[in-house]
Amino acid sequence: MFSFLDPKSPASKAYVSHGTLPPYVDPEQPPSKKKPFSTISSLSFIHTVQLVLPQELYDVVWKDVEAKISNTQYSRVIMSLSEILEGDFFNKYIKIGNILMLSEGRPGVDDCFSLKDGILRLELAKDRYERCGLVGESIRDAGRKHIKTRYAVELDLRPSSMLHGKKGFERIVWAFKNVLTQSVTWLFHDFNSSTEHDAPITKHHPVIKECSLQQRTTARVRVPNLTPPYPSDSNDGFEYWTLGIYEWLGLVTMESPRILSEDIIDPFLSRYEVPHNDSRKAFNVVTLTWTGFIPALWLKNLMVYLSCAKTTNWKGQSKEDFFALSAHSFKTAVADQKDACTVLCLLDGSMNSHNVVAAADKIKESGDLKAVERQGKEYVLWELSLG
Repeated sequence: MFSFLDPKSPASKAYVSHGTLPPYVDPEQPPSKKKPFSTISSLSFIHTVQLVLPQELYDVVWKDVEAKISNTQYSRVIMSLSEILEGDFFNKYIKIGNILMLSEGRPGVDDCFSLKDGILRLELAKDRYERCGLVGESIRDAGRKHIKTRYAVELDLRPSSMLHGKKGFERIVWAFKNVLTQSVTWLFHDFNSSTEHDAPITKHHPVIKECSLQQRTTARVRVPNLTPPYPSDSNDGFEYWTLGIYEWLGLVTMESPRILSEDIIDPFLSRYEVPHNDSRKAFNVVTLTWTGFIPALWLKNLMVYLSCAKTTNWKGQSKEDFFALSAHSFKTAVADQKDACTVLCLLDGSMNSHNVVAAADKIKESGDLKAVERQGKEYVLWELSLG
């Protein structure tokens, strides 16, 4: 066989974390520095969110979760960079409010712009960067490593010094009116969205859209053993388990017939088998898919509500009770970007007994015996960087 991989191209990387969620998560103030919540927050501009869970669990928890999450809206608008710094748009959306904006363009090829938390990021070619007169730094691109061809400029627009009439701010205005003059298509999301007809965005004639939701049910899916193996001196068992489970989750979202209990195929065409499926169990699985321009805050809230959902009235809890939440973000950098993440959360009844005993022994050594009863749900996190 021939190897068609380019050794000079950046390789894709996957990082796997295994841990336990906090026993209680405040929906108003979810954790920001602990995984998996910190990983979800790092995905700035998300275009697809997928949720996979058993149908029995869906029937119990989804009505309560759906009532808590709001339908997220976004707009598609054509604007120039100079219009962002003008009048009510600049004062209401950047100085006072909070918005997300992402421009069209291919990272590493075209000039790309984004706005998050009041920081405007410009990715420019070398010639346009030198003409702007703004201070930035060189970034990696898909070309040769030792030749600087592209630069990134980050402008914090919220400090009090960023006002019309200030010398530093006027330099930015000059660059936007004399060099970066083109109008581009943006995706726009306002965290404080309202139904005001005189909102500053209306003068630019935006096209308002809602994130679409698609739901499908796959019957009689063969499910692997989702309990992570007990850690040992060698991590080969855990590595093989994570690769097999991640592949199975991908086949579920793709509606592959290879995971169905009645599937029969010539092994010459496919030799795939559901990993760790000793019990040969099969049940219905629901997949929910959202597409659009989705903020990370909405995804974090969904994760919190799912992990805190009450399942006390469900008597069918087993080792396969779980939900898997995946997110895929827009490409905003050629390299060193987290492009996707997947969180597999196991319910209380599916925790590995070895892990529970180890955690209980550790807590007993600290003297807090009541903490044994407050153990949170076990999770496995995949973080992907596609190079």
